[in-house]
Formats: sequence, structure tokens, C-alpha cells
Amino acid sequence: MRSSTYVIIILLTALILPLEAVGGDREGVSEALASIQGTWPDALFSIDVSGADDGQAVLNHRLEIAYEAELPGYLAYLIVSSHGDMTLYRTSTRTAKTKGTENYVVKPPLGSGQIIVLFANAPWDSFFPGGGTVRELSADRDSATALAQQLAQLESAHVLVSNRRYQLNTAAATGGTEYTTRGIVMQVQQAQREPKASGGAARIPSRIEFEFNSDRLTGQGKLDLDTFGEALVTGLRDAKVALEGHTDSVGTDEYNQDLSERRARVARQYLLESFGIPDSRLTAVGMGKSDPIASNEDEVGRSHNRRVDFIFSTAVPHSTAAGH
Repeated sequence: MRSSTYVIIILLTALILPLEAVGGDREGVSEALASIQGTWPDALFSIDVSGADDGQAVLNHRLEIAYEAELPGYLAYLIVSSHGDMTLYRTSTRTAKTKGTENYVVKPPLGSGQIIVLFANAPWDSFFPGGGTVRELSADRDSATALAQQLAQLESAHVLVSNRRYQLNTAAATGGTEYTTRGIVMQVQQAQREPKASGGAARIPSRIEFEFNSDRLTGQGKLDLDTFGEALVTGLRDAKVALEGHTDSVGTDEYNQDLSERRARVARQYLLESFGIPDSRLTAVGMGKSDPIASNEDEVGRSHNRRVDFIFSTAVPHSTAAGH
């Protein structure tokens, strides 16, 4: 059996990865991480993930990552979110093991990501220069490339690694978001199949939550936008979308016009940055309080009017203006 006392030797410059997680380059991150190769086939390493139904996981629910190998080693795993954010975890144990189970509570954002489980014949200390068991990495290609290069350099230090990948799609619990990604895709496809009735576009009103009297998204607002973002990078990759911001009737025309424009732009920017959607696919416009879909006489109706409409089409409507 190979010794598990090898020290992971990595140049310090290769260890300096940005610690602040930002969204945006999910494609670049995925492509860079695809280069990770296993170098320890003799370990006969395998995993079993429970708590997800065919890769479908529920936000805030627990996953169990069970692992087993022929030879003892040390476990780490990388969670890659739908935004491309990467979080590296390692087990708290400091002894080599042939099997065990790690628990992971599913976190935002919603959408499709992956778990890359790593099993080495030496501890992962050098990948955690600040100590601890969790390390946040940035959501960009350079950070993913640096991590893949660190793993590739291990073999020269006689450190061998096996890896297994698990595709994970994170969804909200039933009722946790206004729409599902699948539901959005189906609505748009239905409109495309019936161009005479829909005019070639599908309008989906969504009550994206913002903080009171503000254009700052709430946590729930981000989750609802995630369902649209995931649709735009999966089943609706060719669609263009106009985002229309709307308000209720409380306040002046000028105030509501400005607020609706700002909220539409913020929603657009969130989708651009979080999902790496090309700028040309999304436009934003504010409609103020000019187009209510419910009565403004009570709070329930006003809450429906405070919304962002998503207008999916094969061409962006000429009446909208780019939100920059």
C-alpha cells in the first residue's frame, strides 16, 4: 500500500486563489474543471450520493456522500453551483480511511451544477492554507484553471488522486418559487408552437421580490430569477428576453417610472452576471404604474402589480431599450 504520509508540495504562488466568490462564468468554470484527471486507479474509489432523486436536489435538504475505496485515503469535494461558484470542502478527520459518509446541506443558487469528489493518498492541507475545512473560490475560469493545475501538479510530489463527478440540479421545495425552470421552458415553447395566438412571444409576469422602496433584490427574488436564468442557459438558449419593470399605483408617476426602470435593470444585471448570458440577449425597460394586471385598491392586487414581466421571443421587441 502506498504511504499516506506524503506532503502535498505546491508552489505558494499556485495556491493563491481569490477567496471572494462572484458569479458569472459557469461555462468557463465547467470547461476548466473538465481537465481534472484521476491518477490513482488502484484505489478503486467509488461514491454513492443519496438525498437527490436522479440528481434532483431540494434547497436546504441534506445530501449524504458515501464513499468507499480499496486503499485508505483522504476525502475532499468541490461543489460547483449553477453560477459557477466553487466551494471546496475536506473531511475533518486527519486519518486515512477506506470508507465514510459526508453530509452536505444544499445551498443556493438554484439550477444545475456538479459535485466533484476527490480522494487522495495524502492530506489536503496545502489546499487549505488558512486551515479549516471549507474554502470559497471565485466563479471564474482562471480560478478553476488554477485549481485544476494544482491537482495536476500533485503527481510530481507522489500524491495520487481519484475523482468522481455527480451532476446536481438544485430546485426549491414545492411552492418555494413562483415558477419552475421546466414550467418556464414549456410556456415559451407552447407560445412558439402557436405563433398566431402569441404573436411569437411569451409574456410571463413574475413577482420578483425587492426590498421595500428599493431596487435591492431579496434572497427570494434571487431564487426566482435563478429559475429564469437556468431556463435561459438550458432549454431556451436561443431566446431573447425583454424585462419589463412594473409598479403599483402608490406614489407619483415619476417615482414609479424610475423605480420600475431600476428594478428591471437590476434583474437583467443579475441574470447577466450570474449565468454568463450574452448582453445582447436581454433588454430592460420600466413601465411604471401604467400597466396593472390587478386592482390597485387593495394590497393583494398591488402586490401582483409590483412585478417584472419576462417577454420571451426570437427577436427582442423594438419598443424596449437596453438597460445599461
